[in-house]
Amino acid sequence: MFVLRLVAAIWCCSYLALTRKIPYYDTFDDDFYSELRNLLEEHQSGKGAPPVAHPREVRGWGEELGIGQVAGVSVDPDGHPVVFHRGGRVWDYTSFNSTHHYQEAAPLDDDVVVVLDAQTGLPLRSWGRGKFLLPHGITVDAQGNTWLTDVGLHQVFKFPLDAEEPSLTLGHARMPGSGDHHFCKPTSVAVAASGEFFVADGYCNGRILRFHADGALMAQFGHMGSDGSSRALYVPHGLALDDSRDALCVADRENRRVLCLRAGLRHVDDFGEAFMTLQEPNQGRVFDIATVNGVVVGVAGSEDEGAATGFTADLSNGKLLDAWGPLVGFHNPHAVAVSRDGSAIYVSEIGPNRIWKFLLESPAAY
Repeated sequence: MFVLRLVAAIWCCSYLALTRKIPYYDTFDDDFYSELRNLLEEHQSGKGAPPVAHPREVRGWGEELGIGQVAGVSVDPDGHPVVFHRGGRVWDYTSFNSTHHYQEAAPLDDDVVVVLDAQTGLPLRSWGRGKFLLPHGITVDAQGNTWLTDVGLHQVFKFPLDAEEPSLTLGHARMPGSGDHHFCKPTSVAVAASGEFFVADGYCNGRILRFHADGALMAQFGHMGSDGSSRALYVPHGLALDDSRDALCVADRENRRVLCLRAGLRHVDDFGEAFMTLQEPNQGRVFDIATVNGVVVGVAGSEDEGAATGFTADLSNGKLLDAWGPLVGFHNPHAVAVSRDGSAIYVSEIGPNRIWKFLLESPAAY
């Protein structure tokens, strides 16, 4: 009943906005998200849900970037958001053949990695020209290394701080596969404080791979599927790691859920043990997630699915705590990142191609 009421509230506000021809800047106002929060609070009443900081849009931030499909966003150790975009290239039904080989020959002639000023949203520097085919995921770790996944190359890269050549490359260029040394459209990377890292692989293989810091494969988890079991992943699209809780969470996109596993950082044999599932936080596909101080923030849904929202949930039990988004509403959110101090959330969209910044009303609540 709760889920039906939540979906009805989203649909009703969308319908009114369209039929009344409300100006775009008033389409979704704070009352819309307040109503969603009221439903969530009612749902959580008496259940001991922790207080949660509500994200508020920074209006006008990053509007004039003029970049391509913003596939990924992360935050560097200095607090600056870093985006990974596709320049003039678009992923559509002609991009890959039936064996998952990418059909474009030439690397992108664009600086596809862009570091933005956290305050103004303006570019500080950019790089990556001539190196990538079809960008997807980006993770900047605590040491400033930039990890990138390219679904056209079927590779994962680690770029050290201020370097424009990778110190580590995994996978074989343009060669999709399912073995220990191949990927097929890898989507995301999560990096532990120890240097160990996890790769979501991705659109074809439906698995999570765990690596030593030097790139040696340690273990893998999951397979492509949708039978409802924890091992059945259907496009693991985003990863988020909480070292302190030994938690590795997966945005299992086509299964419309967030699945949280033991990362195995304390006891290696625990890797892959599921402990939390958040199913259909807004009845749509879950595109990406991030963790901070015991909560999961994510983006789910799209305009084709009827509604897209940001959401916040309790990492320990999957209870929804908040729903949020920009005043005009999301269209096709693709990635989300949280600043290391928990004060800001960044969301990237594909169509329209842009990035949003949200400030948290009370970061201490996280």
